[in-house]
Amino acid sequence: MRSDPAVGVVAALLLTVGTVAQAAPGDGRAVSGAVTLIGQYGPDYLGASDSGASLRPGLYLRWGRVSVSSGAGWAARRQDTEIRGLGIDLAHSDAFDLSLGLRSDSGRSDDSSPALAGMGDVKRTIRARIGATWRFAPDWALSANWTVDAFNRGGGNLIDAKLQHERTLSPRLHLTSGMSLSAGGPRYMQTYHGVTAEQSAATGYPEYKPGTSLRDLQLFTSLRVDIGDDWVGVLGIGFTRTLGDVTDSPLTTRPNAFSLSTGIGWRF
Repeated sequence: MRSDPAVGVVAALLLTVGTVAQAAPGDGRAVSGAVTLIGQYGPDYLGASDSGASLRPGLYLRWGRVSVSSGAGWAARRQDTEIRGLGIDLAHSDAFDLSLGLRSDSGRSDDSSPALAGMGDVKRTIRARIGATWRFAPDWALSANWTVDAFNRGGGNLIDAKLQHERTLSPRLHLTSGMSLSAGGPRYMQTYHGVTAEQSAATGYPEYKPGTSLRDLQLFTSLRVDIGDDWVGVLGIGFTRTLGDVTDSPLTTRPNAFSLSTGIGWRF
């Protein structure tokens, strides 16, 4: 029986995590982290005309060079580039980080928005990631990430780059602003923004086959407030513009969208 090469990728990443974790220096072994609760309001999906609100808990844990995160890294005491899912720092310095990661991708349900009814569900999968961050000037950072569907379930390849600036307004008040640009491979674009003949018959959307393309441009800013020693709050606003083949997709009815978020976290 032929094995899926993606399984080998996942196994290699897990082996790397275990090996580096065992080699982590003694002074980095203490566990630290954060627990958060975030409320968000934004589009049902990229390009959707309908918006909705959600409330989600988050968790962040770090042990030496290994981290586990579901989106709560913003509340951690050590403000590193957050790796969603299981992450490992391959290299870390004041100027440069290199990391690997594995994270769960929940896919997409066709009942998550009326506009997706009949499109079918996108399968859950695991995405493998490699990323780098360069802090090229005080308070400035440039990062890039590549993720791939490790189980070949339609998620394809996704690349993103982010430029970010952090400004300390006071010892307890921090402002983070930046922009990000992302692009998807043909498999990813077809899965999330294309329309097959079968989907066209079920929904009435015209058939659409996107290729490798830019996906979106995001602008964002957030204000983080330290509330005492262990608690932190955040308020953020974002703007997203669809690009390339995403804008031309029949699923895209609103190429420009704003989002809001607010949350509170406890760190340890």
